[in-house]
Amino acid sequence: MILEKKSLQLILMVVAAAAVFMDYLDTSIVSIALPAITADFGTGSAVSAWVMTGYLLALASMLLVFGKLADRTGRYREIFITGFVLFTVASFLCGISSSILMLILCRVFQGASAAMMVGTATMLVMLHLPENRKGTAAGLLATLGGAALAFGPGLGGVIAEYLSWHWVFFINIPVGIIGIIGALAVIPKAEKLPTEKKPFDYLGAFLLAATLLVFLAGLEIGNSEGWSIPVLLLILAAPVLGFLFLRREMKHEDPVLPANILKNKIVIWAAVSCLFITIVYLGSIYLLPFYLTGPLGMGSALAGIIMLIPPVTMMIMGVPAGNLTNTVGCKKLCNISAVVGTVASVVLAAAVLMQNWVLLFAGLLLLGATLGVNEGPTIRRITIHCTEDTQGSAGSLTYTVMNVGSVVGIAAYSVIASAASGSTEFFTISGIAAACIFGAVCAVISYITSRLAKDTCLA
Repeated sequence: MILEKKSLQLILMVVAAAAVFMDYLDTSIVSIALPAITADFGTGSAVSAWVMTGYLLALASMLLVFGKLADRTGRYREIFITGFVLFTVASFLCGISSSILMLILCRVFQGASAAMMVGTATMLVMLHLPENRKGTAAGLLATLGGAALAFGPGLGGVIAEYLSWHWVFFINIPVGIIGIIGALAVIPKAEKLPTEKKPFDYLGAFLLAATLLVFLAGLEIGNSEGWSIPVLLLILAAPVLGFLFLRREMKHEDPVLPANILKNKIVIWAAVSCLFITIVYLGSIYLLPFYLTGPLGMGSALAGIIMLIPPVTMMIMGVPAGNLTNTVGCKKLCNISAVVGTVASVVLAAAVLMQNWVLLFAGLLLLGATLGVNEGPTIRRITIHCTEDTQGSAGSLTYTVMNVGSVVGIAAYSVIASAASGSTEFFTISGIAAACIFGAVCAVISYITSRLAKDTCLA
């Protein structure tokens, strides 16, 4: 059912974007509050880090599962609203947690709830908006995601210092309540539910979750605690589980990741391109503060302000890039994004080596433009080449790729910077520059894979 009234279309877009906003916010806002959480519970930083890690692992491992459930049952409205309700409840439970274990478990619950919202958010706008509004909606999702990344750390710092870390979670509650009311009011009920009942692929769902879980957990643990033999074995288990998952999917009559997506070269190449551009963006966002506060000797507050440049740029460009998909086309925008990402990485490497402020600011602007131009068109590019009955899986695939790219980018940039610096204790100028050059290589791969995705529409 297509919503005809523009007011209802706008509310639907805002509600769907609010789900993405809350997910991105709870990724960025909590990081700055971790020292306060660590001090309050008297735990080590390695334990407190699981407040972040637990959320990200639950989110990434469950996105595709809930996307599939939405496609399978047709009850995407119910899954989305339930996710909003559970996320709001989980936020309250996180805020009242009396131990670090309770907080970590509640964050895992919150991450799974976020997967229900985010896994169906794209599906909502693609099914209920007219064609000329879908690009705008995809851009709005990217814009509010950028806003959350931009202002989350600053907001979290203010809340943790002047209120308490508990309010970092309580702040979700009013947004959640408004989102729930908006969703109930505007999201149409499914006109027709699927009638064919096929057995759910529980083993496939388990293998998918296990593959993502061991891979991402291995990268997170390795990046924070060192690349020991058990950590490397954990990471190496991922391709084995991934192979078993793909083998299972090709044989099951109703796979978790539909065969028409797995065999769709346009979707797969577009997803790979998105993966590499996300590696570039998040890897740079993670590493550059070490350059600002290390070799440049800058204070944390000023470094934080400077690092607002990429997400603010991304936020500004999100909606315009989404609108351009109707005229310029998704593929061209994704190609341009990869070229900009390559230039951004080279400029940042030069800025680090030369300690040149002009190049640094230029590189940060280009870095923000890279993801700002890419995210909305990628969301639409993938969903538009998938059938209506797989929109949940398509949207979930997009956000799964972005989450995996985020973790891989942080780990890869850290490993390369450490190796080039000759130390795991600090990053040198040459080490940071080497990681930026690696980013340029990733952006080139993103461009090549984007070109390989031979779009059949909005090319």
